[in-house]
Amino acid sequence: MITNENLFSGSYESVETFLKNNLTDPRNRYKTNWIHASMPHPTSKGFAGYPFIILKINLSEDKKSFDPSKSQKTFTAKISIYSDQPTDIESVSDEIGNLFRDETKLTDFNARDIDDSPISWTLDQNGKKVLFREISLILRSRI
Repeated sequence: MITNENLFSGSYESVETFLKNNLTDPRNRYKTNWIHASMPHPTSKGFAGYPFIILKINLSEDKKSFDPSKSQKTFTAKISIYSDQPTDIESVSDEIGNLFRDETKLTDFNARDIDDSPISWTLDQNGKKVLFREISLILRSRI
C-alpha cells in the first residue's frame, strides 16, 4: 500500500511486483533477476543476459485538496526493455500493454495511461549492439 510516508519505495515496489508476478521471461530462464533499478554490467557475475528491464519511478504532486495531507500524486513508471533480439522487445512490450489494460492489476493506482517509444539501439560496454524500447506508465492516486 502506498502512503505519504513511502511514496517512492511503495510505488517502486508496487510496479516491480506487478512486473515480476505477471511478465513471462521470453528466454524462460530459471529464477533469474531480469528487472533492475539501474543498468547492469554485462560482464558481471550476476548478469543473467538479455533481455532485461530497468525500472525507474518519478513522482509529481498536484491538485491539493482542502485536507493538506492529501493531494493527487502522479507516478511515472519508466520501463526500459533491453535485448539483443527485437522479438524479445516486442513480446515483452505486448505483454506489458495487455497486463496494463487489465483493471485487476496495479490496483494501488486510480487512473492510468500508457506511452511508448519506438525501438532504438545502443552499444553495451563490450561494443555489442543492444536494442531497447521505453514504455511509460502514467499512474495517478489521491493520497
